[in-house]
Amino acid sequence: MIAFFHALFQLVAQAIVKLHDLTGPIFGEHSGLSWAAAIMLLTVCVRLAMYPLFLKQIKTQRTMQLLQPKIKELQKKHKGDRESLNAEMMKLYKEHNANPLAGCLPMLLQMPIFISLFQVLSQLARKEVGKDTGVFRFPVKFGLDLETVKSFESAKIFGAPIGSGFGSKAKLLEFLNANPGPVRVVSAVLIVAMAATTFVTSKQMMGKNKPTDSSQATQQKILLYVMPLMLGLFGFQVAIGVLIYWTTTNVFSMGQQALVMRRLGPVDPNAKPASRPSKPVSARGGKAAAQTVAETAKPAPKPKPEPVAEGAAPRPSANRRPNNRNTKRGKGRRGGRR
Repeated sequence: MIAFFHALFQLVAQAIVKLHDLTGPIFGEHSGLSWAAAIMLLTVCVRLAMYPLFLKQIKTQRTMQLLQPKIKELQKKHKGDRESLNAEMMKLYKEHNANPLAGCLPMLLQMPIFISLFQVLSQLARKEVGKDTGVFRFPVKFGLDLETVKSFESAKIFGAPIGSGFGSKAKLLEFLNANPGPVRVVSAVLIVAMAATTFVTSKQMMGKNKPTDSSQATQQKILLYVMPLMLGLFGFQVAIGVLIYWTTTNVFSMGQQALVMRRLGPVDPNAKPASRPSKPVSARGGKAAAQTVAETAKPAPKPKPEPVAEGAAPRPSANRRPNNRNTKRGKGRRGGRR
């Protein structure tokens, strides 16, 4: 597991450097805007790679919204019987191919990238040589050379180095040739932006999936307000580069969700959720099943007429009425001859 995360940290670091090769000629090789743009491009690439899961998340939320009447019926029917309710709920989800946990997949899958970027910025941060010496050095890690690490950590956005944060010490900022004022202002603005976009994104997600009872509504409200608050407090401990990543992913998620929902259209409350499609006939039994269906669909064979003896009158058909007219005419002719 440690080797996996170390490889992931190295992959994130190398990806930022490669993207900086594209943004450096535009904003400047050692500009903070070029490194910030590289982090933003990394965010966009991660979000685009997770687009199929994001689309599945939206569709699952719409299905869950359509299932709310059935869920409420099951809750009334199995009130007080939690075990039966859970069994019926799982059966309902399986029937309509709905997974309530699918809404958490994009968040869970982007957390390793978030942690990796946090670790990369933390491990590439300057290390003080000795105790209270004021002398710092840049570590060489993740396959990056010393000049790249210096450029990445010291690049400034409005006077604030990307590798610094709200809680950076004065000696460290002095070593980076930065003032505490701009660092705290830029960090505070990004912290507020990260918390606000997290709140808006969570509200959008929860608004598409209405709670089924009061307990779920309470949990949603707690998550809606507690998560941005916790991330805001956490933002005081992380570097500016991490704040840029998280704010960018929130803004991109908001726009992506608006476009997807507009494309799918509003949810019709009277529509019925689609059931899981039936499994196709297997290749082994397909020929036999088709033959059975064909035989069943064949019309019944017509009965063959019985052979008539020579000189005997033909037996009238059971479905054919005798022609009385011809019979009377025949009798009259025979009587005339006599």
